[in-house]
Amino acid sequence: MLNMIFIFFKLGFISFGGGWASLGIIKQQILDNGLLTEKALQEAISISQMTPGPVAVNVATYIGYLKYNFLGAFLNNLFLIIPPILLFFLARYIIHKLKIDKKRVTEALKYGTIILISVTFISVLNPVISEEDILSGIIASLALYLFMKTKLDPIYIILGSAFVGMFIFS
Repeated sequence: MLNMIFIFFKLGFISFGGGWASLGIIKQQILDNGLLTEKALQEAISISQMTPGPVAVNVATYIGYLKYNFLGAFLNNLFLIIPPILLFFLARYIIHKLKIDKKRVTEALKYGTIILISVTFISVLNPVISEEDILSGIIASLALYLFMKTKLDPIYIILGSAFVGMFIFS
C-alpha cells in the first residue's frame, strides 16, 4: 500500500494542468509500477470520465479502492492533493517575494498544459489505433463533429456515444 500511496504522492508533485494534461504521466506510473494492466487502466479512465470530479482524483480513488478498499481510496486522494496545496503556497510566496510577472507565468503554464494534453490525447488514442477499431474511431469522430458543429449539451453527446458503443460492442 505504501508504494501505491507514494506513486500518487509523486504524481501530485509532477502533474500540472489538470487531469487530462497529467493523464499520460499517470498512465506511465501506474503501468510501470504494475498497479494495473493497460486494459484495466483504460477501464479506470472510462469510469473516471463518467463520474463527477477531476479525472486524476477519480483514477486515484478507483485504483485505491480496487487495491485496498476505502482506506486505499482515501489515502490515494489525500496524498494526491497534498503536493499541489504545498506547491501553491510555495509558488505564491516566491511570486510575491521576487515580484514575478503573473501574466508571463500564466502564459508559460498555458502552453505547457496544451503540450501535455496533446501528448495525453495521443497516448490514450494509441490503444484504439493499435487495435484497428474503426468503429470506435467513427463514433469518436461523430462525437467530435457534434460537439464542434452543434449546440448539443456535451453530456448528451457523451451518453449517446456510450449507448452506441454498448450497442455495437456488446
